[in-house]
Amino acid sequence: MDKVAVCSKHQDKLPEMKSLLESKGFKVVASSPDFVVSFGGDGTLLYSERKFPGVPKLVIRDSKICKKCVSGRSSTVLELVRNDDFILEEWLKVDACFNKEHFLAVNDVIIRNKFPMQAIRLEVVVGEEQLVEEMIGDGLVVATPFGSTAYFNSVTRTSFNKGIGVGFNNSVSRHAPFFLSESDVLKVRIIRGEAHLAFDNSPKVVSLKDGDLVSIKKSKDVMKIINFKNLDLWVLNKRFKSKLEE
Repeated sequence: MDKVAVCSKHQDKLPEMKSLLESKGFKVVASSPDFVVSFGGDGTLLYSERKFPGVPKLVIRDSKICKKCVSGRSSTVLELVRNDDFILEEWLKVDACFNKEHFLAVNDVIIRNKFPMQAIRLEVVVGEEQLVEEMIGDGLVVATPFGSTAYFNSVTRTSFNKGIGVGFNNSVSRHAPFFLSESDVLKVRIIRGEAHLAFDNSPKVVSLKDGDLVSIKKSKDVMKIINFKNLDLWVLNKRFKSKLEE
């Protein structure tokens, strides 16, 4: 892996990161990278996955909230990448389809009321089975295991590590969250009310109206995260070697 792109939360820190990457022998590029340094937090990772979908991400902390950030120093983990001493984790993504347009999400897909003072009514179907004839409330959230500790957790007070979770936001009648297998297809129809379809932290929001249907399922694409099995051992060995050379 020689070519790297950088997505940073703070643009003023880009020159320092680029300088570090070049000192390790990487070529910093704006397109077609071999991997991407996501320099920030969870939000930066979501942005970097939208910009460079499917390209391995090395997540380096520059934010308080970053559950997939590597624990080692930047220079250390970059040396490991340079030596191909890493593993790739694959994380499920969901695919929301509306009017033949597809929206991929790492965290979640959200359908919610456009106007805060007005509830919407939704029909929820899985496969050929109608699970909810009419949900009245603010909407719903469909989350991946990666995103289950985010908005899904704030709505349902639960998280999960397998499948796809569906939680209802502020419904008039109580609807417990439920979980889909990775082969299920969820269909959500707007019965009444104006709504918005959002995905991850994308600024793109789609307007929905009466009768509109959104299909949500597991995507064939995945997010790839660079991680390290031997990071602690590698650091200890390097320190021990330095001591011997003193």
